[in-house]
Amino acid sequence: MSEALRPRPPVNRDNAFFFDELNAGRISVQCCDSCAELRHPPVPMCPACHSLAWSARTMSGAGELISFVVMHHPVRPPFQDGYIVALVELAEGPRLVMNLEEIEEDHIEIGMKIHVAVRAVDAELVLPVAVPAQ
Repeated sequence: MSEALRPRPPVNRDNAFFFDELNAGRISVQCCDSCAELRHPPVPMCPACHSLAWSARTMSGAGELISFVVMHHPVRPPFQDGYIVALVELAEGPRLVMNLEEIEEDHIEIGMKIHVAVRAVDAELVLPVAVPAQ
């Protein structure tokens, strides 16, 4: 029997660039071409100025842990019991939700410095993952 794959995020015309950038090894968010507002998750219209014009802006990967939860009841395989879901605020401002890895639950602190890496989950899926900054 084959191993269960992680559920796939829905990809559409608004967020396809985000996954293309991840596949290229970059964390990028939308940047309004009119007012320079950075935004995530991707949406068609800038919430600040209502412009429809935007570009992808590459982020540094530096961030801070805003919140987290330890999931003890995974929905289904391939998730492991006790995986950590984190809300990370990037140094540039946008917030992203992702898994937090390479740290024990007892050592997690709100406000800790985070590095957002790009990691292949399997042969067909690349996602951002938070790890403690060095």
